Amino acid sequence: MVSIYQGDRCPQPMLTLLILSWHEGTLVVRHVKTSIPRAVFNSFHLPLAIAQQFSLFFQLCIALLCFRFPGAIPKGVYSFLSSTKPIEPYDLIFVDQLSAIVPWIRHVTATRVVFYCHYPDKEISNSIARQRAIERGEGGPGLLRALYRIPFDLYEEATMGSSDKVLVNSIFTQKQFVKSFSRLRREPRVLYPGIDLSLYSAANAKKGVEDLGALGTTFSVKNAIRNICTGSSDHVTLVSINRFEAKKNISLAIEAFAKVLQEEKKKEKPRPLRLVIAGGHDRRLRDNVATLDELQAQAARLKLNCTTLFWTPQPFEPPASAPPPNQLHALQVVFLPSLPGALLPSLLLAPTTRALLYTPPDEHFGIVPLEAMACGVPVLAANSGGPVESIVDAGASDEGGNFSNPEGTGLLRAPRAQTWAPAITSLLDMSDSQRAKMARAAVERVKSRFSLQVMTDGLEKALFDTDAQGPLNNAEGLLLWGSTLTIFAFTMALYLYKRFSQ
Repeated sequence: MVSIYQGDRCPQPMLTLLILSWHEGTLVVRHVKTSIPRAVFNSFHLPLAIAQQFSLFFQLCIALLCFRFPGAIPKGVYSFLSSTKPIEPYDLIFVDQLSAIVPWIRHVTATRVVFYCHYPDKEISNSIARQRAIERGEGGPGLLRALYRIPFDLYEEATMGSSDKVLVNSIFTQKQFVKSFSRLRREPRVLYPGIDLSLYSAANAKKGVEDLGALGTTFSVKNAIRNICTGSSDHVTLVSINRFEAKKNISLAIEAFAKVLQEEKKKEKPRPLRLVIAGGHDRRLRDNVATLDELQAQAARLKLNCTTLFWTPQPFEPPASAPPPNQLHALQVVFLPSLPGALLPSLLLAPTTRALLYTPPDEHFGIVPLEAMACGVPVLAANSGGPVESIVDAGASDEGGNFSNPEGTGLLRAPRAQTWAPAITSLLDMSDSQRAKMARAAVERVKSRFSLQVMTDGLEKALFDTDAQGPLNNAEGLLLWGSTLTIFAFTMALYLYKRFSQ
Protein backbone atom coordinates (compact mmCIF):
# COMPACT_ATOMS: atom_id res chain seq x y z
CA MET A 1 0.00 0.00 0.00
CA VAL A 2 1.43 3.39 -1.05
CA SER A 3 -0.04 6.69 0.17
CA ILE A 4 1.02 10.14 -1.02
CA TYR A 5 0.36 13.14 1.22
CA GLN A 6 0.53 16.39 -0.69
CA GLY A 7 -0.24 19.94 0.39
CA ASP A 8 -3.33 21.39 -1.26
CA ARG A 9 -1.31 24.43 -2.32
CA CYS A 10 1.32 22.43 -4.23
CA PRO A 11 1.24 23.57 -7.91
CA GLN A 12 2.56 20.25 -9.24
CA PRO A 13 2.10 16.62 -8.17
CA MET A 14 4.94 15.20 -6.12
CA LEU A 15 7.67 13.30 -7.88
CA THR A 16 6.41 10.16 -6.22
CA LEU A 17 3.02 10.50 -7.87
CA LEU A 18 4.72 9.95 -11.19
CA ILE A 19 6.97 7.15 -10.01
CA LEU A 20 4.56 5.17 -7.90
CA SER A 21 1.67 5.38 -10.35
CA TRP A 22 3.11 2.12 -11.69
CA HIS A 23 1.64 0.41 -8.65
CA GLU A 24 -1.91 0.24 -9.99
CA GLY A 25 -4.53 -0.42 -7.35
CA THR A 26 -2.20 0.28 -4.41
CA LEU A 27 -1.73 4.05 -4.71
CA VAL A 28 -3.75 6.56 -2.69
CA VAL A 29 -3.22 10.32 -3.07
CA ARG A 30 -4.42 12.52 -0.20
CA HIS A 31 -4.45 16.33 -0.39
CA VAL A 32 -3.82 17.81 3.05
CA LYS A 33 -5.41 21.22 3.54
CA THR A 34 -3.60 24.14 5.11
CA SER A 35 -4.41 27.81 5.61
CA ILE A 36 -0.74 28.82 5.50
CA PRO A 37 -0.06 30.96 2.37
CA ARG A 38 2.85 30.39 0.00
CA ALA A 39 4.12 33.95 0.50
CA VAL A 40 3.40 37.16 2.41
CA PHE A 41 3.97 40.39 0.47
CA ASN A 42 5.84 38.24 -2.08
CA SER A 43 8.40 37.39 0.62
CA PHE A 44 9.19 34.66 3.16
CA HIS A 45 8.65 31.84 0.66
CA LEU A 46 10.98 29.42 2.44
CA PRO A 47 9.77 29.86 6.05
CA LEU A 48 6.18 29.57 4.86
CA ALA A 49 7.01 26.45 2.82
CA ILE A 50 8.55 24.97 5.97
CA ALA A 51 5.44 25.95 7.93
CA GLN A 52 3.25 24.25 5.32
CA GLN A 53 5.31 21.08 5.59
CA PHE A 54 5.04 21.13 9.38
CA SER A 55 1.28 21.58 9.03
CA LEU A 56 1.19 18.44 6.90
CA PHE A 57 3.37 16.61 9.44
CA PHE A 58 1.15 17.66 12.37
CA GLN A 59 -1.99 16.44 10.60
CA LEU A 60 -0.25 13.18 9.74
CA CYS A 61 0.67 12.67 13.41
CA ILE A 62 -2.94 13.29 14.49
CA ALA A 63 -4.14 10.74 11.92
CA LEU A 64 -1.62 8.16 13.16
CA LEU A 65 -2.57 8.81 16.80
CA CYS A 66 -6.29 8.37 16.18
CA PHE A 67 -5.75 5.13 14.28
CA ARG A 68 -3.82 3.70 17.22
CA PHE A 69 -6.22 5.09 19.84
CA PRO A 70 -9.69 5.35 18.23
CA GLY A 71 -11.88 7.94 19.89
CA ALA A 72 -8.95 9.60 21.67
CA ILE A 73 -9.90 12.90 20.05
CA PRO A 74 -13.58 13.94 19.66
CA LYS A 75 -14.76 13.91 16.05
CA GLY A 76 -15.39 17.66 15.92
CA VAL A 77 -11.95 18.43 17.33
CA TYR A 78 -10.31 15.89 14.99
CA SER A 79 -11.80 17.50 11.86
CA PHE A 80 -10.38 20.83 13.07
CA LEU A 81 -6.91 19.40 13.70
CA SER A 82 -6.51 17.18 10.62
CA SER A 83 -7.98 17.11 7.12
CA THR A 84 -7.05 13.46 6.51
CA LYS A 85 -8.56 10.24 7.82
CA PRO A 86 -6.94 8.14 10.58
CA ILE A 87 -4.21 5.95 9.09
CA GLU A 88 -2.15 2.99 10.20
CA PRO A 89 1.63 3.42 10.64
CA TYR A 90 3.91 3.13 7.61
CA ASP A 91 7.04 1.06 7.16
CA LEU A 92 8.87 3.92 5.41
CA ILE A 93 8.20 7.55 4.55
CA PHE A 94 9.53 9.20 1.38
CA VAL A 95 10.02 12.99 1.53
CA ASP A 96 10.46 15.09 -1.60
CA GLN A 97 12.21 18.47 -2.15
CA LEU A 98 12.10 19.99 1.38
CA SER A 99 13.79 18.21 4.29
CA ALA A 100 12.43 20.32 7.18
CA ILE A 101 10.31 17.58 8.76
CA VAL A 102 12.65 14.64 8.20
CA PRO A 103 14.05 14.39 11.78
CA TRP A 104 10.63 14.95 13.30
CA ILE A 105 9.15 12.12 11.25
CA ARG A 106 11.94 9.80 12.36
CA HIS A 107 11.82 10.59 16.07
CA VAL A 108 8.11 11.20 16.59
CA THR A 109 6.79 8.32 14.48
CA ALA A 110 9.86 6.03 14.75
CA THR A 111 9.77 5.59 10.97
CA ARG A 112 12.78 5.59 8.66
CA VAL A 113 12.88 8.31 5.98
CA VAL A 114 14.19 8.43 2.42
CA PHE A 115 14.71 11.98 1.12
CA TYR A 116 14.93 13.00 -2.55
CA CYS A 117 17.11 16.10 -3.03
CA HIS A 118 16.61 17.87 -6.34
CA TYR A 119 19.35 20.41 -5.49
CA PRO A 120 20.53 22.04 -2.24
CA ASP A 121 18.15 24.91 -1.45
CA LYS A 122 21.01 27.03 -0.09
CA GLU A 123 22.65 26.99 -3.55
CA ILE A 124 19.40 27.74 -5.41
CA SER A 125 18.66 30.62 -3.05
CA ASN A 126 22.17 32.06 -3.40
CA SER A 127 21.92 31.91 -7.20
CA ILE A 128 18.57 33.73 -7.22
CA ALA A 129 19.83 36.34 -4.74
CA ARG A 130 22.91 37.05 -6.87
CA GLN A 131 20.76 37.41 -9.98
CA ARG A 132 18.40 39.87 -8.28
CA ALA A 133 21.30 41.86 -6.84
CA ILE A 134 22.81 42.20 -10.32
CA GLU A 135 19.44 43.37 -11.65
CA ARG A 136 19.45 46.08 -8.98
CA GLY A 137 22.95 47.13 -10.00
CA GLU A 138 24.56 45.70 -6.88
CA GLY A 139 27.60 43.46 -6.62
CA GLY A 140 25.85 40.73 -4.66
CA PRO A 141 23.44 39.93 -1.81
CA GLY A 142 23.62 42.15 1.26
CA LEU A 143 24.60 41.37 4.85
CA LEU A 144 21.00 41.31 6.09
CA ARG A 145 20.09 38.56 3.65
CA ALA A 146 23.21 36.58 4.58
CA LEU A 147 22.20 36.71 8.26
CA TYR A 148 18.64 35.74 7.34
CA ARG A 149 19.85 32.64 5.49
CA ILE A 150 22.22 31.34 8.19
CA PRO A 151 19.62 29.49 10.29
CA PHE A 152 17.88 28.11 7.20
CA ASP A 153 21.13 26.81 5.71
CA LEU A 154 22.19 25.20 8.98
CA TYR A 155 18.76 23.70 9.47
CA GLU A 156 18.71 22.32 5.92
CA GLU A 157 22.07 20.63 6.47
CA ALA A 158 21.04 19.19 9.82
CA THR A 159 17.69 17.86 8.61
CA MET A 160 19.23 16.48 5.43
CA GLY A 161 21.79 14.63 7.51
CA SER A 162 19.11 12.98 9.63
CA SER A 163 17.67 11.14 6.61
CA ASP A 164 18.24 7.40 6.58
CA LYS A 165 18.97 7.62 2.87
CA VAL A 166 19.38 10.61 0.55
CA LEU A 167 18.75 10.33 -3.18
CA VAL A 168 19.73 12.93 -5.78
CA ASN A 169 18.80 13.41 -9.43
CA SER A 170 22.27 13.41 -11.01
CA ILE A 171 25.98 13.00 -10.40
CA PHE A 172 26.25 16.77 -10.83
CA THR A 173 23.82 17.29 -7.93
CA GLN A 174 25.61 14.57 -5.95
CA LYS A 175 28.91 16.47 -6.19
CA GLN A 176 27.22 19.74 -5.26
CA PHE A 177 25.58 18.03 -2.28
CA VAL A 178 28.95 16.79 -0.98
CA LYS A 179 30.42 20.27 -1.47
CA SER A 180 27.51 22.16 0.11
CA PHE A 181 27.09 19.80 3.07
CA SER A 182 30.70 18.78 3.67
CA ARG A 183 30.13 18.37 7.42
CA LEU A 184 27.71 15.51 6.78
CA ARG A 185 30.48 13.32 5.32
CA ARG A 186 28.03 11.32 3.24
CA GLU A 187 27.54 10.72 -0.47
CA PRO A 188 23.92 10.41 -1.63
CA ARG A 189 22.78 7.78 -4.10
CA VAL A 190 21.94 8.92 -7.65
CA LEU A 191 18.41 8.16 -8.86
CA TYR A 192 17.84 9.65 -12.30
CA PRO A 193 14.36 11.01 -13.07
CA GLY A 194 12.53 8.97 -15.67
CA ILE A 195 9.91 9.64 -18.32
CA ASP A 196 7.02 7.57 -19.65
CA LEU A 197 8.08 6.69 -23.20
CA SER A 198 4.49 5.99 -24.25
CA LEU A 199 3.70 9.70 -23.93
CA TYR A 200 6.09 10.48 -26.78
CA SER A 201 4.69 8.17 -29.43
CA ALA A 202 3.18 9.51 -32.64
CA ALA A 203 -0.21 8.06 -31.69
CA ASN A 204 -0.21 9.81 -28.31
CA ALA A 205 0.91 13.10 -29.86
CA LYS A 206 -1.95 12.90 -32.37
CA LYS A 207 -4.43 12.14 -29.60
CA GLY A 208 -3.13 15.10 -27.58
CA VAL A 209 -3.84 17.46 -30.46
CA GLU A 210 -7.28 15.95 -31.04
CA ASP A 211 -8.17 16.29 -27.36
CA LEU A 212 -7.67 20.04 -27.60
CA GLY A 213 -10.91 20.11 -29.60
CA ALA A 214 -12.07 22.99 -31.75
CA LEU A 215 -9.60 25.88 -31.72
CA GLY A 216 -11.74 28.68 -33.07
CA THR A 217 -11.61 30.10 -36.55
CA THR A 218 -9.00 29.25 -39.17
CA PHE A 219 -7.12 32.45 -38.33
CA SER A 220 -7.25 32.10 -34.54
CA VAL A 221 -4.05 32.18 -32.49
CA LYS A 222 -4.62 28.66 -31.18
CA ASN A 223 -4.95 27.29 -34.71
CA ALA A 224 -1.73 29.04 -35.70
CA ILE A 225 0.09 27.58 -32.68
CA ARG A 226 -1.19 24.09 -33.46
CA ASN A 227 -0.03 24.37 -37.08
CA ILE A 228 3.42 25.54 -35.99
CA CYS A 229 3.74 22.66 -33.51
CA THR A 230 2.62 20.00 -35.97
CA GLY A 231 5.06 21.16 -38.65
CA SER A 232 2.52 22.17 -41.28
CA SER A 233 4.96 24.59 -42.93
CA ASP A 234 8.11 23.81 -44.92
CA HIS A 235 10.45 25.48 -42.42
CA VAL A 236 13.35 23.47 -41.05
CA THR A 237 12.72 23.94 -37.33
CA LEU A 238 14.97 24.20 -34.30
CA VAL A 239 13.26 24.00 -30.91
CA SER A 240 14.12 25.48 -27.51
CA ILE A 241 11.99 24.42 -24.53
CA ASN A 242 12.60 26.08 -21.16
CA ARG A 243 10.88 28.24 -18.61
CA PHE A 244 11.25 31.91 -19.52
CA GLU A 245 13.84 32.67 -16.84
CA ALA A 246 17.13 34.54 -17.11
CA LYS A 247 19.14 31.61 -15.73
CA LYS A 248 17.98 29.39 -18.61
CA ASN A 249 20.21 31.38 -21.00
CA ILE A 250 17.72 31.22 -23.91
CA SER A 251 19.46 34.19 -25.50
CA LEU A 252 22.22 31.77 -26.52
CA ALA A 253 19.81 29.94 -28.84
CA ILE A 254 18.73 33.18 -30.52
CA GLU A 255 22.27 34.47 -31.01
CA ALA A 256 23.52 31.14 -32.37
CA PHE A 257 20.48 30.85 -34.64
CA ALA A 258 21.17 34.32 -36.07
CA LYS A 259 24.72 33.26 -36.93
CA VAL A 260 23.44 30.10 -38.63
CA LEU A 261 21.04 32.22 -40.70
CA GLN A 262 23.88 34.50 -41.80
CA GLU A 263 25.85 31.52 -43.10
CA GLU A 264 22.76 29.99 -44.68
CA LYS A 265 22.07 33.15 -46.69
CA LYS A 266 25.45 32.78 -48.38
CA LYS A 267 24.34 29.52 -50.00
CA GLU A 268 22.92 29.35 -53.50
CA LYS A 269 19.75 27.70 -52.18
CA PRO A 270 19.34 28.66 -48.52
CA ARG A 271 17.02 26.54 -46.42
CA PRO A 272 14.01 28.22 -44.73
CA LEU A 273 14.94 28.02 -41.05
CA ARG A 274 12.83 28.73 -37.99
CA LEU A 275 13.49 28.77 -34.24
CA VAL A 276 10.52 27.94 -32.00
CA ILE A 277 10.99 28.94 -28.35
CA ALA A 278 8.42 27.40 -26.01
CA GLY A 279 8.21 27.14 -22.26
CA GLY A 280 6.53 27.99 -18.99
CA HIS A 281 5.58 31.63 -18.51
CA ASP A 282 3.68 33.25 -15.65
CA ARG A 283 2.69 36.90 -16.09
CA ARG A 284 2.74 37.29 -12.30
CA LEU A 285 6.47 36.51 -12.12
CA ARG A 286 8.78 39.42 -12.80
CA ASP A 287 11.59 37.20 -14.06
CA ASN A 288 9.32 35.53 -16.63
CA VAL A 289 8.01 38.82 -17.98
CA ALA A 290 11.42 40.53 -18.06
CA THR A 291 13.11 37.55 -19.72
CA LEU A 292 10.53 37.34 -22.51
CA ASP A 293 10.80 41.10 -23.10
CA GLU A 294 14.60 40.86 -23.31
CA LEU A 295 14.46 37.92 -25.74
CA GLN A 296 12.01 39.78 -27.98
CA ALA A 297 14.29 42.82 -27.94
CA GLN A 298 17.31 40.64 -28.74
CA ALA A 299 15.55 39.11 -31.75
CA ALA A 300 14.64 42.58 -32.97
CA ARG A 301 18.25 43.80 -32.60
CA LEU A 302 19.44 40.84 -34.65
CA LYS A 303 16.87 41.73 -37.32
CA LEU A 304 15.04 38.44 -36.97
CA ASN A 305 11.42 38.32 -38.06
CA CYS A 306 9.65 37.21 -34.88
CA THR A 307 6.31 37.12 -33.09
CA THR A 308 4.89 35.97 -29.76
CA LEU A 309 1.75 33.83 -29.62
CA PHE A 310 0.07 33.28 -26.24
CA TRP A 311 -2.16 30.24 -26.01
CA THR A 312 -4.16 31.85 -23.19
CA PRO A 313 -4.86 35.60 -23.50
CA GLN A 314 -4.67 37.89 -20.51
CA PRO A 315 -7.86 38.31 -18.47
CA PHE A 316 -10.27 40.85 -19.97
CA GLU A 317 -8.18 40.89 -23.14
CA PRO A 318 -10.17 40.64 -26.40
CA PRO A 319 -9.55 37.52 -28.53
CA ALA A 320 -6.47 38.01 -30.69
CA SER A 321 -6.07 36.98 -34.31
CA ALA A 322 -3.00 35.28 -35.67
CA PRO A 323 -0.83 37.11 -38.21
CA PRO A 324 -1.92 36.64 -41.85
CA PRO A 325 -0.63 33.45 -43.55
CA ASN A 326 2.05 35.30 -45.52
CA GLN A 327 3.43 36.89 -42.34
CA LEU A 328 3.30 33.58 -40.47
CA HIS A 329 5.26 31.92 -43.25
CA ALA A 330 7.97 34.59 -43.08
CA LEU A 331 8.56 34.20 -39.34
CA GLN A 332 12.06 33.17 -38.30
CA VAL A 333 11.58 33.14 -34.52
CA VAL A 334 8.33 32.22 -32.76
CA PHE A 335 7.85 32.58 -29.00
CA LEU A 336 5.20 30.25 -27.52
CA PRO A 337 4.86 31.08 -23.80
CA SER A 338 2.94 28.56 -21.68
CA LEU A 339 2.40 26.13 -24.53
CA PRO A 340 -0.02 23.35 -23.48
CA GLY A 341 1.78 20.16 -22.52
CA ALA A 342 -0.32 18.23 -25.03
CA LEU A 343 1.42 20.06 -27.89
CA LEU A 344 5.02 19.47 -26.76
CA PRO A 345 5.24 15.89 -28.11
CA SER A 346 3.77 17.13 -31.41
CA LEU A 347 6.37 19.89 -31.60
CA LEU A 348 9.22 17.44 -31.00
CA LEU A 349 7.80 14.79 -33.34
CA ALA A 350 6.97 17.23 -36.14
CA PRO A 351 8.59 16.18 -39.45
CA THR A 352 10.24 19.60 -39.75
CA THR A 353 11.91 19.53 -36.30
CA ARG A 354 15.65 18.91 -36.62
CA ALA A 355 17.15 19.54 -33.17
CA LEU A 356 16.53 20.69 -29.62
CA LEU A 357 18.68 23.56 -28.35
CA TYR A 358 18.99 23.12 -24.58
CA THR A 359 20.72 26.25 -23.32
CA PRO A 360 20.92 26.23 -19.47
CA PRO A 361 24.47 25.96 -18.09
CA ASP A 362 24.97 23.81 -15.00
CA GLU A 363 21.42 22.45 -15.13
CA HIS A 364 20.77 20.12 -12.18
CA PHE A 365 19.53 17.37 -14.51
CA GLY A 366 17.10 18.42 -17.25
CA ILE A 367 14.01 16.47 -18.29
CA VAL A 368 13.56 18.22 -21.66
CA PRO A 369 16.59 16.54 -23.30
CA LEU A 370 15.10 13.17 -22.32
CA GLU A 371 11.79 14.12 -23.92
CA ALA A 372 13.56 15.15 -27.12
CA MET A 373 15.64 11.97 -27.24
CA ALA A 374 12.51 9.88 -26.64
CA CYS A 375 11.16 11.50 -29.82
CA GLY A 376 14.38 10.72 -31.69
CA VAL A 377 15.43 14.39 -31.82
CA PRO A 378 19.17 15.18 -31.42
CA VAL A 379 20.00 17.57 -28.59
CA LEU A 380 22.58 20.35 -28.51
CA ALA A 381 23.27 21.25 -24.88
CA ALA A 382 25.81 23.05 -22.72
CA ASN A 383 28.73 20.83 -21.73
CA SER A 384 28.09 21.11 -17.98
CA GLY A 385 25.60 19.89 -15.41
CA GLY A 386 23.11 17.07 -15.76
CA PRO A 387 22.90 17.00 -19.59
CA VAL A 388 26.48 15.68 -19.67
CA GLU A 389 25.10 12.53 -18.03
CA SER A 390 22.01 12.09 -20.20
CA ILE A 391 23.36 13.06 -23.63
CA VAL A 392 26.07 11.07 -25.41
CA ASP A 393 28.23 13.52 -27.35
CA ALA A 394 28.51 12.52 -31.00
CA GLY A 395 31.90 14.22 -31.23
CA ALA A 396 33.25 16.13 -34.21
CA SER A 397 31.91 15.75 -37.74
CA ASP A 398 34.08 15.15 -40.80
CA GLU A 399 33.69 16.62 -44.27
CA GLY A 400 31.10 13.97 -45.09
CA GLY A 401 28.97 14.95 -42.10
CA ASN A 402 29.79 11.79 -40.13
CA PHE A 403 30.31 12.18 -36.40
CA SER A 404 33.24 10.52 -34.66
CA ASN A 405 31.05 8.75 -32.06
CA PRO A 406 28.47 6.52 -33.78
CA GLU A 407 26.59 6.06 -30.49
CA GLY A 408 26.03 9.80 -30.02
CA THR A 409 22.59 11.18 -29.20
CA GLY A 410 23.47 14.84 -29.62
CA LEU A 411 26.22 17.38 -29.07
CA LEU A 412 27.71 18.91 -25.91
CA ARG A 413 29.37 22.26 -26.49
CA ALA A 414 30.57 25.25 -24.49
CA PRO A 415 27.66 27.72 -24.18
CA ARG A 416 28.98 30.31 -26.64
CA ALA A 417 27.19 31.38 -29.82
CA GLN A 418 30.33 31.09 -31.95
CA THR A 419 30.64 27.46 -30.79
CA TRP A 420 26.97 26.58 -31.06
CA ALA A 421 26.43 27.96 -34.57
CA PRO A 422 28.67 25.40 -36.36
CA ALA A 423 27.28 22.66 -34.09
CA ILE A 424 23.74 23.55 -35.19
CA THR A 425 24.83 23.52 -38.82
CA SER A 426 26.37 20.06 -38.43
CA LEU A 427 23.08 18.74 -37.03
CA LEU A 428 21.13 20.33 -39.87
CA ASP A 429 23.49 18.85 -42.47
CA MET A 430 23.06 15.25 -41.32
CA SER A 431 21.82 12.83 -43.96
CA ASP A 432 18.55 10.97 -43.43
CA SER A 433 20.43 7.77 -42.57
CA GLN A 434 22.66 9.56 -40.06
CA ARG A 435 19.64 11.21 -38.48
CA ALA A 436 17.81 7.88 -38.23
CA LYS A 437 20.86 6.26 -36.61
CA MET A 438 21.16 9.03 -34.02
CA ALA A 439 17.41 8.84 -33.36
CA ARG A 440 17.61 5.10 -32.65
CA ALA A 441 20.55 5.64 -30.29
CA ALA A 442 18.67 8.41 -28.47
CA VAL A 443 15.49 6.38 -27.98
CA GLU A 444 17.45 3.35 -26.81
CA ARG A 445 19.43 5.42 -24.28
CA VAL A 446 16.27 6.84 -22.74
CA LYS A 447 14.67 3.41 -22.66
CA SER A 448 17.66 1.72 -21.01
CA ARG A 449 18.66 4.41 -18.49
CA PHE A 450 15.98 7.09 -18.08
CA SER A 451 12.62 5.39 -18.44
CA LEU A 452 9.97 5.49 -15.74
CA GLN A 453 10.42 1.75 -15.19
CA VAL A 454 14.18 2.13 -14.59
CA MET A 455 13.50 4.91 -12.10
CA THR A 456 10.85 2.86 -10.33
CA ASP A 457 13.24 -0.09 -9.99
CA GLY A 458 15.92 2.20 -8.55
CA LEU A 459 13.51 3.74 -6.07
CA GLU A 460 12.23 0.36 -4.91
CA LYS A 461 15.80 -0.82 -4.30
CA ALA A 462 16.53 2.30 -2.23
CA LEU A 463 13.36 1.76 -0.19
CA PHE A 464 14.11 -1.91 0.47
CA ASP A 465 17.72 -1.08 1.40
CA THR A 466 16.47 1.49 3.90
CA ASP A 467 13.88 -0.86 5.37
CA ALA A 468 16.61 -3.47 5.86
CA GLN A 469 18.31 -1.14 8.38
CA GLY A 470 15.76 -2.27 10.96
CA PRO A 471 13.57 -0.38 13.48
CA LEU A 472 14.45 2.99 15.00
CA ASN A 473 15.01 3.92 18.62
CA ASN A 474 12.06 6.26 19.18
CA ALA A 475 13.79 8.45 21.76
CA GLU A 476 16.96 8.94 19.73
CA GLY A 477 17.83 12.58 19.18
CA LEU A 478 14.64 14.20 20.57
CA LEU A 479 16.57 16.51 22.92
CA LEU A 480 18.94 17.53 20.12
CA TRP A 481 16.12 18.44 17.74
CA GLY A 482 14.11 20.21 20.41
CA SER A 483 17.04 22.52 21.13
CA THR A 484 17.70 23.00 17.41
CA LEU A 485 14.12 24.13 16.80
CA THR A 486 14.29 26.52 19.76
CA ILE A 487 17.46 28.17 18.42
CA PHE A 488 15.94 28.35 14.94
CA ALA A 489 12.75 30.00 16.23
CA PHE A 490 14.75 32.51 18.31
CA THR A 491 16.94 33.48 15.32
CA MET A 492 13.91 33.97 13.07
CA ALA A 493 12.13 36.07 15.70
CA LEU A 494 15.23 38.27 16.05
CA TYR A 495 15.46 38.73 12.28
CA LEU A 496 11.77 39.66 11.96
CA TYR A 497 12.06 42.11 14.85
CA LYS A 498 15.06 43.87 13.29
CA ARG A 499 13.48 43.98 9.83
CA PHE A 500 10.12 45.44 10.84
CA SER A 501 11.39 47.72 13.61
CA GLN A 502 13.50 49.76 11.17
